[in-house]
Amino acid sequence: MGTIKLIYTRLPDRVSHFQQELLYEDDEVIVTTQRLKPSTPIVIDGITVMGAHFNAIWFIFANRWYDIGKIYNLENQFTGYYCDIILPMKRSEPHIEITDLFLDVWVSQDGSYQILDADEFESALHNHRIQADLANQARKALQELIIEIESGAFPPEIVIRW
Repeated sequence: MGTIKLIYTRLPDRVSHFQQELLYEDDEVIVTTQRLKPSTPIVIDGITVMGAHFNAIWFIFANRWYDIGKIYNLENQFTGYYCDIILPMKRSEPHIEITDLFLDVWVSQDGSYQILDADEFESALHNHRIQADLANQARKALQELIIEIESGAFPPEIVIRW
Protein backbone atom coordinates (compact mmCIF):
# COMPACT_ATOMS: atom_id res chain seq x y z
CA MET A 1 0.00 0.00 0.00
CA GLY A 2 3.02 2.27 0.29
CA THR A 3 4.69 4.13 3.09
CA ILE A 4 3.76 6.93 5.44
CA LYS A 5 5.93 9.36 7.34
CA LEU A 6 5.42 9.44 11.10
CA ILE A 7 6.52 12.55 12.96
CA TYR A 8 7.02 11.53 16.57
CA THR A 9 7.41 14.22 19.22
CA ARG A 10 8.80 13.52 22.66
CA LEU A 11 8.07 16.48 24.91
CA PRO A 12 9.22 19.09 25.21
CA ASP A 13 10.85 19.31 21.76
CA ARG A 14 12.57 16.12 20.63
CA VAL A 15 11.23 15.27 17.17
CA SER A 16 11.96 12.06 15.24
CA HIS A 17 10.90 11.08 11.74
CA PHE A 18 10.09 7.50 10.80
CA GLN A 19 9.15 6.06 7.44
CA GLN A 20 6.74 3.17 8.02
CA GLU A 21 5.05 0.71 5.74
CA LEU A 22 1.38 1.64 5.49
CA LEU A 23 -0.87 -1.42 5.75
CA TYR A 24 -4.30 0.18 6.07
CA GLU A 25 -6.02 3.48 6.72
CA ASP A 26 -9.51 4.87 7.13
CA ASP A 27 -11.00 7.81 9.03
CA GLU A 28 -10.56 6.07 12.40
CA VAL A 29 -7.20 4.31 12.27
CA ILE A 30 -3.90 4.07 10.45
CA VAL A 31 -2.12 0.70 10.54
CA THR A 32 1.62 0.55 9.88
CA THR A 33 4.44 -1.88 10.43
CA GLN A 34 8.09 -1.52 11.32
CA ARG A 35 11.10 -3.33 12.73
CA LEU A 36 11.81 -2.08 16.23
CA LYS A 37 14.96 -0.50 17.63
CA PRO A 38 14.05 0.15 21.27
CA SER A 39 16.60 1.92 23.47
CA THR A 40 16.24 -0.95 25.94
CA PRO A 41 14.40 -4.23 25.55
CA ILE A 42 11.27 -4.90 27.57
CA VAL A 43 11.62 -8.02 29.69
CA ILE A 44 8.59 -9.46 31.47
CA ASP A 45 9.03 -12.46 33.80
CA GLY A 46 12.49 -13.08 32.37
CA ILE A 47 11.32 -13.14 28.74
CA THR A 48 12.19 -10.42 26.24
CA VAL A 49 8.80 -9.39 24.88
CA MET A 50 10.03 -6.39 22.88
CA GLY A 51 13.54 -6.08 21.55
CA ALA A 52 15.73 -5.09 18.64
CA HIS A 53 14.46 -6.25 15.24
CA PHE A 54 11.15 -7.45 16.66
CA ASN A 55 8.26 -6.57 14.35
CA ALA A 56 5.40 -4.27 15.35
CA ILE A 57 2.06 -3.65 13.72
CA TRP A 58 1.01 -0.19 14.92
CA PHE A 59 -2.58 0.94 15.28
CA ILE A 60 -2.73 4.73 15.52
CA PHE A 61 -6.23 6.00 16.20
CA ALA A 62 -7.77 9.31 15.19
CA ASN A 63 -9.60 9.93 18.47
CA ARG A 64 -7.85 7.89 21.14
CA TRP A 65 -5.19 8.99 23.59
CA TYR A 66 -3.13 5.85 22.96
CA ASP A 67 -1.72 3.78 20.14
CA ILE A 68 -1.21 0.02 20.14
CA GLY A 69 1.76 -1.95 18.91
CA LYS A 70 1.08 -5.62 18.30
CA ILE A 71 4.55 -7.08 18.89
CA TYR A 72 6.13 -10.17 17.31
CA ASN A 73 9.51 -11.63 18.26
CA LEU A 74 12.29 -12.75 15.93
CA GLU A 75 10.51 -16.08 15.37
CA ASN A 76 7.35 -14.13 14.39
CA GLN A 77 5.56 -15.23 17.58
CA PHE A 78 3.14 -12.75 19.11
CA THR A 79 4.46 -11.50 22.47
CA GLY A 80 1.86 -8.89 23.52
CA TYR A 81 0.76 -5.30 23.09
CA TYR A 82 2.74 -2.13 23.69
CA CYS A 83 0.55 0.94 24.25
CA ASP A 84 1.84 4.51 24.26
CA ILE A 85 -0.21 7.21 25.93
CA ILE A 86 -0.18 9.95 23.27
CA LEU A 87 -2.06 12.97 22.06
CA PRO A 88 -4.60 11.86 19.47
CA MET A 89 -2.91 11.69 16.09
CA LYS A 90 -2.86 14.62 13.72
CA ARG A 91 -3.05 13.97 9.99
CA SER A 92 -1.22 16.35 7.71
CA GLU A 93 -0.84 14.72 4.31
CA PRO A 94 1.50 13.04 3.51
CA HIS A 95 2.36 12.35 7.15
CA ILE A 96 0.89 11.80 10.60
CA GLU A 97 2.03 13.30 13.88
CA ILE A 98 1.92 11.87 17.38
CA THR A 99 3.14 13.29 20.67
CA ASP A 100 4.28 10.83 23.32
CA LEU A 101 3.08 11.61 26.86
CA PHE A 102 5.67 9.36 28.55
CA LEU A 103 3.34 6.74 30.06
CA ASP A 104 3.23 3.30 28.44
CA VAL A 105 1.47 0.02 29.15
CA TRP A 106 2.57 -3.51 28.29
CA VAL A 107 -0.34 -5.96 27.91
CA SER A 108 0.63 -9.62 27.94
CA GLN A 109 -1.15 -12.34 26.01
CA ASP A 110 -3.03 -13.41 29.14
CA GLY A 111 -4.45 -9.89 29.64
CA SER A 112 -2.19 -8.97 32.54
CA TYR A 113 -0.54 -5.59 32.21
CA GLN A 114 2.26 -3.45 33.53
CA ILE A 115 2.52 0.33 33.54
CA LEU A 116 5.87 1.38 32.12
CA ASP A 117 7.83 4.61 32.42
CA ALA A 118 5.84 6.05 35.35
CA ASP A 119 9.13 7.32 36.81
CA GLU A 120 9.98 9.00 33.50
CA PHE A 121 6.51 10.61 33.48
CA GLU A 122 6.96 11.96 37.02
CA SER A 123 10.41 13.29 36.13
CA ALA A 124 8.99 15.05 33.05
CA LEU A 125 6.29 16.63 35.21
CA HIS A 126 8.78 17.68 37.87
CA ASN A 127 11.14 19.14 35.25
CA HIS A 128 8.33 20.96 33.40
CA ARG A 129 8.71 18.95 30.19
CA ILE A 130 4.98 18.30 30.34
CA GLN A 131 2.40 20.81 31.55
CA ALA A 132 0.22 19.89 34.51
CA ASP A 133 -3.06 19.95 32.54
CA LEU A 134 -1.62 17.69 29.85
CA ALA A 135 -0.18 15.39 32.53
CA ASN A 136 -3.66 15.12 34.04
CA GLN A 137 -5.05 14.18 30.60
CA ALA A 138 -2.32 11.55 30.26
CA ARG A 139 -3.22 10.07 33.67
CA LYS A 140 -6.89 10.05 32.69
CA ALA A 141 -6.07 8.31 29.39
CA LEU A 142 -4.00 5.72 31.28
CA GLN A 143 -6.88 5.01 33.67
CA GLU A 144 -9.34 4.68 30.78
CA LEU A 145 -7.00 2.25 29.03
CA ILE A 146 -6.65 0.19 32.21
CA ILE A 147 -10.45 0.03 32.53
CA GLU A 148 -10.63 -1.26 28.94
CA ILE A 149 -7.98 -3.90 29.67
CA GLU A 150 -9.53 -5.04 32.96
CA SER A 151 -13.06 -5.17 31.52
CA GLY A 152 -11.98 -7.32 28.58
CA ALA A 153 -12.79 -4.58 26.03
CA PHE A 154 -9.11 -4.46 25.01
CA PRO A 155 -7.82 -4.78 22.36
CA PRO A 156 -10.17 -3.04 19.92
CA GLU A 157 -11.79 -5.23 17.27
CA ILE A 158 -9.53 -4.03 14.45
CA VAL A 159 -6.45 -5.12 16.41
CA ILE A 160 -7.94 -8.57 17.00
CA ARG A 161 -8.83 -8.99 13.32
CA TRP A 162 -5.43 -7.92 12.03
